Amino acid sequence: MSQLYFTSARFKSYIPDWITVILLIYIFFQVVEHWEPFHRQFYINDPRILHPFATQQRVTDDQLYVYSTLIPSVIIIITSLFIAPTNVDKLHLIQLSLLGLLFSVSSVSVLTDILKCWIGNPRPDFIARCGPKPQTPLDMLVDIGVCTSPLGDMYLSDGLKSTPSGHSSMAFGGLLYLSLWYIGQLQVLTREKHRMGLLLVSGLPIVFAAYIALSRTQDYRHHFFDIAFGSLLGIVFAWFSHWKYFGKLTSSQSDGVDTI
Repeated sequence: MSQLYFTSARFKSYIPDWITVILLIYIFFQVVEHWEPFHRQFYINDPRILHPFATQQRVTDDQLYVYSTLIPSVIIIITSLFIAPTNVDKLHLIQLSLLGLLFSVSSVSVLTDILKCWIGNPRPDFIARCGPKPQTPLDMLVDIGVCTSPLGDMYLSDGLKSTPSGHSSMAFGGLLYLSLWYIGQLQVLTREKHRMGLLLVSGLPIVFAAYIALSRTQDYRHHFFDIAFGSLLGIVFAWFSHWKYFGKLTSSQSDGVDTI
């Protein structure tokens, strides 16, 4: 059965989508992650960027990839294989579901990194990364030429990538998509029984996404505007990706895939 599906026209019709997702992932890790941001001027006594540099983060980059992409992928696969009814083409459901997830996370991450570099906003801990020279004047705009980079040039450059928050956009891009997927597949909005309970369970990934986003202010990696901006980007891309592959949340069928 699986061999027949992977050689079918139905599967092959989504090959361009897979190519797009793979290309986006490559661009994220190999291109935009290494761009140099705009070197915006700053005051070394600006209280908004005088916070300490946190050596231990509540959610690291690697953990973010696991929480926003790997775990939702595993949940989607397990749910599709073992909970979907027998009349559902499970392999096709898994393909569409993973395509939507990966497209949401990869596309919003690429856009977020591009915006980070264009905006060049200093992080709340930027002065700790900069380590300004002793003779640097106060109450005067300066640039990174006054920095001694005590943590290294990589951390100095990253210190100008505050807006928008990548953790926030990726977290909502992946975890909100998972919530929307469950709401759609379980037809929560059109059920007469257990609607509120299923809605609460389906909303748990959103709560976790909010925690990840807010943790960035606790680690002094982002300003509150940064996480609001990043979260909004993730919400838009999660909604669009789910709509692209599954249509409306109230649809009984979406793209030829029966709901669970």
